Amino acid sequence: MKISDPRVLTRLLKTYRHSILSIALFTSSGLSHALVISDLYLSEIMANPQAVSDSNGEWFELYNPTAEAFSFNGLILSDNGSDYHLIDTSDALTIQPGDYFVFGRNGDSNSNGGYNPDYVYDHFLLANGDDEIILSDLLGNSLQISYEAGFVSSGQSMELTDPQMLISDYQLSTVFSYGAGDFGSPGTAGSTQLPASAVAEPSSIYLLIIALGGYYLLARNKAFCGNRIDLNQFGKKLLSTKQLAS
Repeated sequence: MKISDPRVLTRLLKTYRHSILSIALFTSSGLSHALVISDLYLSEIMANPQAVSDSNGEWFELYNPTAEAFSFNGLILSDNGSDYHLIDTSDALTIQPGDYFVFGRNGDSNSNGGYNPDYVYDHFLLANGDDEIILSDLLGNSLQISYEAGFVSSGQSMELTDPQMLISDYQLSTVFSYGAGDFGSPGTAGSTQLPASAVAEPSSIYLLIIALGGYYLLARNKAFCGNRIDLNQFGKKLLSTKQLAS
């Protein structure tokens, strides 16, 4: 039997409305399926402020070079040691296209050196010697940098000059100062304007996976109403979707 009975469709929508909504948001909203954390840049790092203590004044900044918004909710901030922080908040925590986003240890601009972080973390610190900044998701995507002794300078941030994000692509901030006098540009462009980049459209394989996921949700309908899906019609629609995407 085809799923054409309005009563069956109504039950499907009610039962799987949250799953269907999640897939719809995942594939078509501004928080795109094609954008992952590794598409962003670690644009600036202040590991050793001079105007205030490290515990009050450490911060790092990300830049979104794409044309899509990205949410940090659910990401993990860590290093290769014991530092670990799960980003879990009721706020949107979104970085807009072409914008900067600052993570900091202290949200009080009166005691953190005079900047305004977009998000305040804990259980994570930036060493003045060897250390790492790793932002990762549960799918294995990550944005990270590993630096060694000599990378950090007192009272000056390190700002990115090239999107390859090699250690050699960072330079000391010497042009802009903020708040209590340390050099850096938290939340704004530094002395180098980073280039924009494009995020590829989803591939036909990706759309195939999404379509199969949708079929799985529908197939579960059989367990409670005894109806079957018309596989011929589903296959035709799946094929047309794949051809349009290729």
